[in-house]
Amino acid sequence: MSERVRSSAWWALPIAFFIMCSGWALTSPVGSAPDDDFHLSSIWCAQGFRVGVCEESPANPAARLVPANVAAASDCFRFKADVSAGCTTSIMDDAALIETERVNATVSLYPPGFHAVMSVFVGPDVERSVLAMRLFNAALTALVIAALLRLTPAGLASASVLAITVTFIPLGLFVTASTNPSAWSIIGIGGYWAFAIAFLRHRNWRDRRGLLLAAATLVTAAMAIISRVDASAYVVLATLIALTVSGWKRALGTPGRLVTLGAIVLVAIVTYIAVSPVDVIAPSGAAMGNTHAGAGLFLTNLVYLPTLLQGIVGGWNLGWNDTLMPPFIPVIGTAVVGALLYRGLQEATVRKLVATALVAGSLVLVPLMFLQSQGLGVGEVVQPRYLLPLLTLLVGVVSLGPRFGRPLPLPVTPAIIMAVGVTLSAVLAFWANAHRYFAGSGFGLFDPKVEPAWTTATGIPLAAIAVVTIVATAVFISGIFQVAAETPIDEGREQLQRPGSR
Repeated sequence: MSERVRSSAWWALPIAFFIMCSGWALTSPVGSAPDDDFHLSSIWCAQGFRVGVCEESPANPAARLVPANVAAASDCFRFKADVSAGCTTSIMDDAALIETERVNATVSLYPPGFHAVMSVFVGPDVERSVLAMRLFNAALTALVIAALLRLTPAGLASASVLAITVTFIPLGLFVTASTNPSAWSIIGIGGYWAFAIAFLRHRNWRDRRGLLLAAATLVTAAMAIISRVDASAYVVLATLIALTVSGWKRALGTPGRLVTLGAIVLVAIVTYIAVSPVDVIAPSGAAMGNTHAGAGLFLTNLVYLPTLLQGIVGGWNLGWNDTLMPPFIPVIGTAVVGALLYRGLQEATVRKLVATALVAGSLVLVPLMFLQSQGLGVGEVVQPRYLLPLLTLLVGVVSLGPRFGRPLPLPVTPAIIMAVGVTLSAVLAFWANAHRYFAGSGFGLFDPKVEPAWTTATGIPLAAIAVVTIVATAVFISGIFQVAAETPIDEGREQLQRPGSR
């Protein structure tokens, strides 16, 4: 990669990412994300009672009155893979208020932050309002990627953005370009751990780069904490990982930075305790499921757990679990993630091994312990998107090299093969998702005679969206792998502790 190209990657690749996510945002109808009836109603009610937006139900204090084209936007197509989004044409014009109990203002299943920020974009046109929210989330993610590439040392930047790229396809891309709080959870954790490490290791946190790193650390932590309650627990884990990788001795020698991370952890713990979805769903203390929580359930869940992990890279359907992903996608995703983990473990340091064990243990034990405590099996309640931040964290930590300033070596040939495979997977996932809403599963995925039954609120033709999205996808993914395959040396960067080193 030429010096000119390398210097422009920090802003060019995030722009390509934003364009790629915009394609996903444009080709998914209102209400297409999981539990969108709940989240959209919660967004519309996040600022309290407003005439025509969110009103009090005169008969039911546990309910709210919201527009039908918000609460019932997905009723005609969710769980019906063969029904296109063309069925939403009539409901999008129906702004009559209807009653719903599926709203966070009355049940408090989620921290209120994400819904409150999204509510800023609420306007009279529901489709355009939702599109603005999706594009805002895509822009936030692009900014996080830009900051990772620009502010963190080359090795840390390479590890973090590569982890985001390979673990976000396809689930992360779909969720990022949605109105689901998991969007902030996955990108918050995906950026926080790396910013925290860079913040701890930067020589002078009072210079411009140091202040920007501090701001990025706080912002990404806040995004995660105010999005989902489980993300607060992940923030605590990511902080522990950052301290472990950076070196506890060094961290203890920088009390100001340690206090900053300590404050973040304290807020995360308080949020986790204050918001408890399990207590709301099962207030009597009874388990959610009916399966006997014995050794049999634990062992069964243990051997079926890989289906949850593979679901992150395409093994599960998207949307309301009704958008089938072609088998090519999870095969490539699993192979690439496995290859990067193998590559990373070849450069094992004491700190990295400890951090890897912590993340890998959490990735396995967190879902298993929850399922066991609630008498549930794999496939019930716990979804792959809940574990996506942990997989991103795992791939990122393992991808760290012995020096923060130098990316872990990635030979050119494997990098090209992986880049091509991931690009094809991302393009295929985008098309499968778009096809589901434009035509429905009743038509072949590549049937040239299909006439779109639904168009976006912008009126942009599907062909134009597809071409631009595919080009942006290829540019972003190839660029990220090109960055990862480089091995620039930043003078003065600190070295991770190798076994036996002093």
